[in-house]
Amino acid sequence: MQIHVSKALATDLKPLLVEAPTDLRQMQWYGHRVQVLRRKCVILMELQSRYAMVFAGLTKPDFLRFPELVRDRLWREMVSICALDDAESQRLAALVDVVSQPVQIVAGSDRSVQAHMKEVAWHLEWMANDFGSLPLEGGDAFAFGLRVNQTPRSRKGQKEYFWPIEVMREFWLGMLAHATPRADNVVPFRRPR
Repeated sequence: MQIHVSKALATDLKPLLVEAPTDLRQMQWYGHRVQVLRRKCVILMELQSRYAMVFAGLTKPDFLRFPELVRDRLWREMVSICALDDAESQRLAALVDVVSQPVQIVAGSDRSVQAHMKEVAWHLEWMANDFGSLPLEGGDAFAFGLRVNQTPRSRKGQKEYFWPIEVMREFWLGMLAHATPRADNVVPFRRPR
């Protein structure tokens, strides 16, 4: 998993920055830091789905363990939005764990993704000003994320709108189905006599 970070976020993640070319075999996320209610907040957005995760009220120790925070939040949210039974949820969590390793944090941005992240930042500021608080706990951050990920989005060159939560759910369910051998596709092994 590669996280391309804006200049603002790069200052907070400086010890974790690496120089690496974009590897399209990995998930591509983009990150930006904003300040809301005088607290540092990070908005991450996945390139293809425009799925957003918000981390509010981060401190210096949080930034030092940022890759772990991202990986932990990612598997929790994917298990939640895919709504599978317990056994399938465990398999999905393991798959997310494999796909999200390692986390490479590199400098860079994408104008289209940045525009969508600005919309999320606007929603975060509006909510914080309206309610007087940020979504600091994991459950509150996920609930906020559900709202912004159920907002229709579009990309340049596409005529139809899409919903980030649906695109992300379909991606992980497809990955899970691809990683699972089908019972009807297994040839029984028979020993020669």
